[in-house]
Amino acid sequence: ENIGNVSLRQLPVYAACLLLLLFTGCQQRNEVIADVEIPIPKNMTKNTDKPIAPVPGFEAGQVSYEGKGTPADIFTFYQEVMAAKGWQPTARFADQKDQLAYTKENRLVLIRSNQVPGGTTVLTVLVRTEEPTK
Repeated sequence: ENIGNVSLRQLPVYAACLLLLLFTGCQQRNEVIADVEIPIPKNMTKNTDKPIAPVPGFEAGQVSYEGKGTPADIFTFYQEVMAAKGWQPTARFADQKDQLAYTKENRLVLIRSNQVPGGTTVLTVLVRTEEPTK
């Protein structure tokens, strides 16, 4: 049997794909940081009352969030969504614990995550534009 252009055998596959898309799409929102659209986990809320210690080179784009979840959850989230958005992981800053870095064109995104007492996780997203190498 067919329903439109879809056979009944294909229907569960389409339904599973749609559910996966809905589930993953609902787990994030995009925010613009220093003119760059960055995915942010839905369970993270922007920290507006706690200032961030400036990181040299990232002054134009530093935003802090907090919410439930572990740093491991945050890293898994970014490993899944950044590649899908065309970002490439980079080993820069790999010597420091609890952070990931990604590049795309001339942009560098640094993602830091740490758990604080009480089970809250703090996520800091830093963005900078790199000068082209000559």
